[in-house]
Amino acid sequence: MERQFQMEVGNLRIPFSFNRLKTVIMTSLAFLILSAMLLIHVVTAKLNERDLINARIQSGRLLLQSVSIILSDQPLIRNVGRKNKRLGTDFGRHMVSLLHMGEFSGIMIRDGKGSTVFSHGQWGNQNLLQSTVIPQSARAIHIDFSGRTWGLFWHAPEKVILVMPLWVKGRFAGSVAVFSDLKPLYAKIRASEPVIVAYIGMNALILVLFGIYLLSRTVVRPINRLVAVTERYNGAIPTLQKEETPNNEIGRLSQSLNRMLRQLDANERKLKENISSLEAANEEIKKTQDEMVKSEKMASVGRLATGVAHEIGNPLGIILGYIELLQRGDLTGLERGDFLNRVESEITRIHRIIRDLLDFSRQTDGDQHDSNAHEILEEVLTILSPQPLFEKFYLKRSLKAESVVVKLAQDSLKQLFLNIIINAADAMDDEHIRPEDFVEPVLTLESFNEEGFLIMRFSDTGCGISPDEIKRIFDPFFTTKEPGKGTGLGLSICYTMMDRAGGEIRVESEPGVGTTVILEMPLGNDE
Repeated sequence: MERQFQMEVGNLRIPFSFNRLKTVIMTSLAFLILSAMLLIHVVTAKLNERDLINARIQSGRLLLQSVSIILSDQPLIRNVGRKNKRLGTDFGRHMVSLLHMGEFSGIMIRDGKGSTVFSHGQWGNQNLLQSTVIPQSARAIHIDFSGRTWGLFWHAPEKVILVMPLWVKGRFAGSVAVFSDLKPLYAKIRASEPVIVAYIGMNALILVLFGIYLLSRTVVRPINRLVAVTERYNGAIPTLQKEETPNNEIGRLSQSLNRMLRQLDANERKLKENISSLEAANEEIKKTQDEMVKSEKMASVGRLATGVAHEIGNPLGIILGYIELLQRGDLTGLERGDFLNRVESEITRIHRIIRDLLDFSRQTDGDQHDSNAHEILEEVLTILSPQPLFEKFYLKRSLKAESVVVKLAQDSLKQLFLNIIINAADAMDDEHIRPEDFVEPVLTLESFNEEGFLIMRFSDTGCGISPDEIKRIFDPFFTTKEPGKGTGLGLSICYTMMDRAGGEIRVESEPGVGTTVILEMPLGNDE
């Protein structure tokens, strides 16, 4: 939930709302401003500290020069090399006065041999005393720092030491050293820190508030307008006013949003038009499909009727012919019996055609129990082996399948094997093979397992089937046999049974070489 309030700074009223974007902007802005001002303060303070130390060093230089001028009138200087010479009391008081004026804490004067002839201040620190010793070859003032103390923000030098060599008539006459304690200097700077921090805080607060106002006016408010526009979008195009699109990145974003919304509207209209066109096209396709289905049904009925008329019309014509002959009174008993036998044969043929048609039209198998394919195959071979046709070819077995229980009923499986084996035997009949094309008739039976299926192959060395004919091999009433020796429904029935069982039947053939029928039957429960 967004919380809002207003803050007045002078005559400026600043609205606030604590949503996510403003909170992030306010926090980031405050952090950046405070960090920048603190960094500026640190740099300024350190520069001020450096300037104060440099000023202290410059004051020490002036002090040393003053002392060197005073010493030029003292016995130490006039009597260079003499022992046990001491400076007067007035000189000492004058030196102390100079130290206080320059805010220095101590002074030490040494003769040319390094002995102390005058000292004032706390020189007890060994490092500090060691810093007062300079080589006799020194010509300029030597500056050194001693000790570590807490400075402004981190540790800094505690004392600064300045040592100046004294030369008289080209000879080294001694040295003067002064030192200054820097801790009071750091203390003065730290004493001003609260005022500076308060000043920084007040300035930062003013800058943050003013920055928030500017950002809210130039960034947050336009973004909220863009969000409102996108939330109001419901198919209509809410456009931004001209004053709502400043000439900056936000303005370009607003213009891009307007273009996107217009494009969305155009795309939506085009989509609706496409949907309407697709719906109309779908209706036309449905009508066309229905008409095609009706036409296909009528064509199928026509082909079926033609096939039935052809297959039943021929034997009926033969029967009618024999009936006319039987109506003649000049027939002998032998002729009459022969005609009756032929009528019976044609009636049997019609019966077989009708039975095949019934098998072809069945929608389900009566018995859906699993069957042992090898056992059914041996049973079919036992039934067919006494037939004269099956004495003309050699039967070769290669049954290597381990799982032979398939999801086909026994009757269906028996009918399937009978159709395939009888077709193979007919294809290898001597009557259908030219002498030049003759090869030893062999029917090879193979079986093996493959990924949950029982694969059975029936390969013959018959006359084969042409590529044009093999495309129609499973069509109802299509047959390569002579008229009267087949209905053309056998393989169609086999295809239907395999399809309903979830299997597949394929035929591979090469004219003059032979034909192979391949069955892929799903395995059943082998228990």
